[in-house]
Amino acid sequence: MKIILAGFNGTWRKEAGEILSRRLSRKFFDIEKIIEEKEKDRIAHISQIKGIDYLRRLENSIVENIASTEDCVISVGPDVIACDKNRYLLKNNGIIIWLTAEPSVILLRLHPGKEGGDLLKRQNALAQIRQIIKEHDFSKYADRIIDTSSFSPEETADRIQQLLSSG
Repeated sequence: MKIILAGFNGTWRKEAGEILSRRLSRKFFDIEKIIEEKEKDRIAHISQIKGIDYLRRLENSIVENIASTEDCVISVGPDVIACDKNRYLLKNNGIIIWLTAEPSVILLRLHPGKEGGDLLKRQNALAQIRQIIKEHDFSKYADRIIDTSSFSPEETADRIQQLLSSG
C-alpha cells in the first residue's frame, strides 16, 4: 500500500515521511524535492519564472511516473491532491493522510528561532498563511487527517503508524 502524506510545508509531511519510510523499509518520494532536483531550482522560483501551469504539469508527470510504485511513502503538496487524475492514481492501493497544523505553528516551523518569533508578531505573515490554508485546503479528499501542531516529526510518524495499524 502507498502512504501519501499531503499538506502544507511546516506540517512535517516531508520529515515524517522520511522517518516512516525508514521505519517501514519503503522507498520515499518527495514530489517537491524531485522537481527541484530535476529543474535545479527552488519550487517558488520555478513557479515565478516558468509559471504555475508548468509546475502543475511537472507535478502531474512525476505522480504519473511513481503512482504505480507499491509499498512506498509519498510526500505531496496540497495542489497535487486537488487534481482529480493525481488523486485517482495515488488512491489506487494507497491512503491519503492530510497533515495540518495551526498557522502560528507552521510559521514558526518554517522560520525557526528569533526570525520566526519576529514574523509571528507581524500579523500579515499569519494572515498570509491563514489565507493560503483557506484557499488550498483539500483535506476533504484525504482518507485521514492528523493535526501535527503539538507533535515532533517522530511523533507524527508514530501517529501515522498507529493510524495505519488500527485500520
